Amino acid sequence: MRKLALLIVVVGLLALTGAVAAQDDVVTLEFWGGWTGPDGAIMQELVNTYNAENPGVQVNLTVQAWSPLFDAFIAAASAGSSPDIMAMHPQETAMFVNLGLIEPVTDIVAASEVFQQDAYVEKAWDLQNYQGEMVALPLDLGLHGLYYNVDKFEEAGIAAPPSNAEEFLEAARLLTVDANGKHPGDEGFDPANIVQYAINMQTNHHAFYQWYALYNQLGGQLISDDGMSCVMDLDKATQAWQWLQDLVYVNYAAPQGQTDYARDFITGRTAMLIDGPWQIPAMIAAEADGLNWDTAAYPTIFDQPAAWGSGHNFTFPVYADPEKRDEAIAFVEWLGANSFDWLASGQLPIRHDIIDSPEFAELKGRQPFVDMLPNQVLLPNIPKFSEIFASNAPTPMMVMAQRIILENADVRTEVENACNTITSILSMP
Repeated sequence: MRKLALLIVVVGLLALTGAVAAQDDVVTLEFWGGWTGPDGAIMQELVNTYNAENPGVQVNLTVQAWSPLFDAFIAAASAGSSPDIMAMHPQETAMFVNLGLIEPVTDIVAASEVFQQDAYVEKAWDLQNYQGEMVALPLDLGLHGLYYNVDKFEEAGIAAPPSNAEEFLEAARLLTVDANGKHPGDEGFDPANIVQYAINMQTNHHAFYQWYALYNQLGGQLISDDGMSCVMDLDKATQAWQWLQDLVYVNYAAPQGQTDYARDFITGRTAMLIDGPWQIPAMIAAEADGLNWDTAAYPTIFDQPAAWGSGHNFTFPVYADPEKRDEAIAFVEWLGANSFDWLASGQLPIRHDIIDSPEFAELKGRQPFVDMLPNQVLLPNIPKFSEIFASNAPTPMMVMAQRIILENADVRTEVENACNTITSILSMP
């Protein structure tokens, strides 16, 4: 009996030792990204699928808003540690290269069967390069487009979404309605009692993004070619901002001080919405409550088509554990190979095989965004990006946008102030 008991103990200890050893064999990867909307849930589902298919690897996804996420990334690196995989946007890579925090990916591409240049949209691939070296692997692209309420357009007698300034202003007039059913320009219209606005007007960083699109439509340049000064054309910059400010304070087409842009569109407070494809999941969900929506290209208000855009990519931090780099690469390659599933987040595909597939053609609302990709304009990829464009601090971008849109400040004054501040930041060592 004693021998039997001893045997049971020994077997138990061996089993426990084996379990601990098996647990020690699991490689844990830390993966950071800023997908705080519905797209975060989709990325978590992808991570869960990978973990289930690869029991020897456990990927932990950490999500918080992009700007504070980058602050945390810099703080972690200063302490000598980093996540194994860091998601970001193409326009931010110069900042982290300059800080010495991310590694080139040239060797990964050379050995990869997934990340091959010919498989990707040219712009998506080119955006991953900085100073002649590839520093990130692409996941998607996104840009502003126009959402519109089909029923409200029909009620107003508007045959198609606006594509230029004249069409836009007329649609805005017809879609803005006061409590008495009157429109701006009608006798007796009451701007203090509007029950339906034509369109949203962002008061956060997306207001600046809209300005950047219109400024590019005018052919404007923001940063000098050498990256050392602001070269804003003050007349064009003022013209672009004035158009946006007038939508709120002159045309009464957009609410002042708006905060929940997508919700206002879904509930019918606004008839149009300028936002990115990441809002598509929310629109699809709202169909159950009767929302009849569609998408169109961002209107060409001025001389040439342009829409603000960005994208997501994967970078490999310098201070990550080098012993885990192979597993980190394998996970990112799996995400690249399975990026069709990422489209559930609303983000746009950048692989030709997905764009050309019949499955993609069946997805509602995406095609107008994809058609606009050649006109996508990104913010300058410069080392001092965060000091000028961060949305969680009083950067020149945020101060200018909020003064003009929230406070109805003099546009040219704010443009001049912002440009002077940008030059001051860029000229500092």
